[in-house]
Amino acid sequence: MPRAFRLHPTPLKALDGFPAAHPSASGLPRYTSGFSHPHRKRRDTKMSAPSMNERKVCWNARDEYWKCLDENSEDITKCEKYKGTFENACPQQWVKYFNRRREYLKYKALLETEGFKPSEPNKS
Repeated sequence: MPRAFRLHPTPLKALDGFPAAHPSASGLPRYTSGFSHPHRKRRDTKMSAPSMNERKVCWNARDEYWKCLDENSEDITKCEKYKGTFENACPQQWVKYFNRRREYLKYKALLETEGFKPSEPNKS
């Protein structure tokens, strides 16, 4: 039977030039996400998980950007304002995830409407 992994409740010490992890109120180390709120400067050095309000701002910015893309037949040049707001309101990893998610949803909708069409084999 495999042994369970156990977290140690004390702060971790700095190792080989890496900063020490400081535990949060829960006793676990705080991890960072790269979140940037549109009304604040981008925080590149010290990042924390987005609050509920910051997440809502991010999701609303994403929805506005996607709506603009839908209304303008995916023409990004017409949606630069919304794209900038979206990228500034959301953590970088979230932006990457949401962009991939949109591509996946478009592909899925295409498969559902047109069905799978296998490619023709090469005749050499």
